[in-house]
Amino acid sequence: MSKLPWLLAVVLVIGLAAIFLWPRTEPPPPPPAQVQETPVEEKKPEVFEPPPPMAAEPEVAVDPLPPLEESDNEVRQSAVDLAGQQPVETYLVPSGIARKIVVTVDNLPRDRVAMRLRAVQDLPGRFAASGSEDAPVLDGANFVRYRAFAAIVESLDTEQVIAVYRRLYPLFQEAYRDLGYPDKTFHSRVIECIDDLLEAPEVRAGTRLVRPKVLYEYADPALESRSAGQKMLMRMGPDNAGTIKAKLSDIRRQLVEQSRAGWPEA
Repeated sequence: MSKLPWLLAVVLVIGLAAIFLWPRTEPPPPPPAQVQETPVEEKKPEVFEPPPPMAAEPEVAVDPLPPLEESDNEVRQSAVDLAGQQPVETYLVPSGIARKIVVTVDNLPRDRVAMRLRAVQDLPGRFAASGSEDAPVLDGANFVRYRAFAAIVESLDTEQVIAVYRRLYPLFQEAYRDLGYPDKTFHSRVIECIDDLLEAPEVRAGTRLVRPKVLYEYADPALESRSAGQKMLMRMGPDNAGTIKAKLSDIRRQLVEQSRAGWPEA
């Protein structure tokens, strides 16, 4: 198979996190007042141009993408082709899939994810804490729940991922524009998300917690102030998070190399 841009593998890695195993470990926080709020930019990220449309081989006809509002069947079947029928039936929301994936990805570097607009159904299981009521600590049993996700990321057929997500990229870009970013690319936001995720610290069993109200929080303010995406990796435990970060790091490196080369057609 010919080489294609690595962006789409990145979108899958983050998108699968949003689709299949977004951690539902405690009652959701209240949704933000406006999902389309403009983020505060503390630094100017490097801007990358989005990939060009996938070119068909001369003898192969490529069916056009459906309109965004009619794209659920297309996106769902693509997810089934990549990850299997059962995970999709169990976890994927039934409607508005492309838009909800984009909202979730856009939210990952923020303080919280808009849970009412997430791309997943509620997941079973609760956040596990051990220790005493006055001195709770993180229970290592939490990490077991995310082994399956780390295995999915590690075993993906990258060429298939790239081909599928290169085809679907125009849908994501349209949804991102509709989210309130008419002059920005989803491509650049994906890279920002990866950079943020790679900064997630290792959090091990026994890390101190506090429970000021209903939800547990990290006792260390430096951990509690991390982004929603980083907390997702932190919940998974060092081994699972390390597997995902290794793949993200390699994807980012090759993505930037291809982007700077001008996204050449194969």
